[in-house]
Amino acid sequence: MIRWFLILSLLQLVAFWKILGRMGFPPWLAIMASIPVVNLILLYYVALTPWPRETDWLLKPPGGDARGRGGPDDANF
Repeated sequence: MIRWFLILSLLQLVAFWKILGRMGFPPWLAIMASIPVVNLILLYYVALTPWPRETDWLLKPPGGDARGRGGPDDANF
């Protein structure tokens, strides 16, 4: 029973680590997702705050950077 708990916790940790990194949050927050009450707080924090990656993308000028990428018209993020 404990073996399955550890396996599922590790799978959850890897998934949260990847997702939070892509959203622009520090990936170490995934460790907090393993703590029973803290994971609910983390879920509401991620759901209700603006995502750093999203705000970075929206703040770039329409022309993008020197390589021609970025800005609201560029949907490749």
